[in-house]
Formats: sequence, C-alpha cells, structure tokens
Amino acid sequence: GDSVSLAMASSAAAFLSDKKPAAPSTFEVHVMGQIESAFFPADDNLYCNFCIQRGPDWQVVAGVEEGITQVASVPPGSMAKVVWNFPLEMTLKSTNVFGWPQLVLSVHGTDFWNRDVVRGYGAIHLPTIAGSHELKVRMFRPLSSSPLQQFIGWLNGRPPEFIDVKRPAMPTGREVIRVESTGTVLVKINVVTRNMKQFGYSTPVHATSAPHKI
Repeated sequence: GDSVSLAMASSAAAFLSDKKPAAPSTFEVHVMGQIESAFFPADDNLYCNFCIQRGPDWQVVAGVEEGITQVASVPPGSMAKVVWNFPLEMTLKSTNVFGWPQLVLSVHGTDFWNRDVVRGYGAIHLPTIAGSHELKVRMFRPLSSSPLQQFIGWLNGRPPEFIDVKRPAMPTGREVIRVESTGTVLVKINVVTRNMKQFGYSTPVHATSAPHKI
C-alpha cells in the first residue's frame, strides 16, 4: 500500500513539474507621476481637468482615470508659471496596443467677469517605453469662425469650446478646426509595463527621457 501511494505521489509531482504556467491573458501598463505645472503667458488662476482616452480593449483596473486639479495662481516673479503638482496614478490592461491610452487635458480659468472659460486643450499618448518621462503638452483652443462670432462669444462669456473634451485626442476632424496656441502643461510620470513580451511587443527601458512635446 505504501509503495503504491509513493508511486502515485511521484507521478503527480512529475506531472505538476512538467506543466507550464498559464500564459497571461492581458498585458499591463502602470503609470505614476504628477501633472506638475503649466505656462500660460496671458492667464492666471488656472486649474486642469484630465481624463484618459483609450481603445475599446483597454480597461482601467486601478487608480483614477479622470479628475481635476486645484486652482493655482502665478507667484510673483515666476514668469507666468502655475504649479499644481497634482498626483496621477493608474493601472491599465489590454490584449493589444490598438487605442493606446492618451492623457487628455483642458486648462480652465476665469474671464474679466469671473466666468469659467477654457484656456486650452491638449492630448498626448502615454509613453510606450518604461522609465521616467517628462511630457510637455502643447495647449490650444479653437477660434471663432469670424470676428463677429468672436465678439459675440466674448460678450456672452461663451468663447468657442469643444462639446466633447476628448476631441483633441480623436484622429479625425482636427485639420478643419482653426485653433491658436495658448500655453503648455508639464507632466512628469514613471511607466512600468508587464507581460508585454508575452504578447510579442519589445519592451525597451529608458531611465530618463527628455521632455516630449506634442
């Protein structure tokens, strides 16, 4: 009886040792950092809305994919720079790279009558390379179709805005919109990827990256 039990135990151990671990069903991208600051030469007392635009196969499994910073003002002598240092952390998973996530930003301020107005929109893809990155996002806002429309919008406190705040991240339609550059937002983040190689994607690592502009 003991010899039979030992034989069965050794056979089970051999089976388990030969069994390969299951392949991962998804790969993951972990992002941690902050929306650090913004430079808007003509504006002050600003806050920033952020959200993630992603493809249909992507899911946010941890963290927050949208939010709003506090209002920050330009300190004396800082050359029109507002500082938020707003934390940004999330983990996303997917089965393919189509629709790689983009960080979508909209910066808001107030006009002469203290009404909330959009000072700029911008979007940038999250880095595909693991490591530390500085992202310098160029911000823009749409222009009125005519000087009259611009004047009416100014009177009503309703300058041109996008109905969908994720419009800057969409691949079509931007070329027909007249825009003006308004400023930049600096985002500093660290990216860690997991299981990318198992899905056939190379995963180079950069310790640091120079500011990336869009």
